[in-house]
Amino acid sequence: MSAKIIGIIVLLVALVLFAIQNAQPLTIVFLFWRFETSAVLSILVSFILGFLVGWLVLWTGSGKKKEKASPPPASRI
Repeated sequence: MSAKIIGIIVLLVALVLFAIQNAQPLTIVFLFWRFETSAVLSILVSFILGFLVGWLVLWTGSGKKKEKASPPPASRI
């Protein structure tokens, strides 16, 4: 198994443990809306939204390095 996969598994386990330990009720206020939910749900939804936004940025190519345009060929006079 590669180090990248192991790192991802360790981070996911840490996220799940953190979420389980924070199961108390939570009030979320956004503009005019007010939501009552558990901290676990809030943490997991935030994680999933962050993952999707990061994936979308990479998928659309915004995360790629732009290559420098090569200079135009020198004209011979």
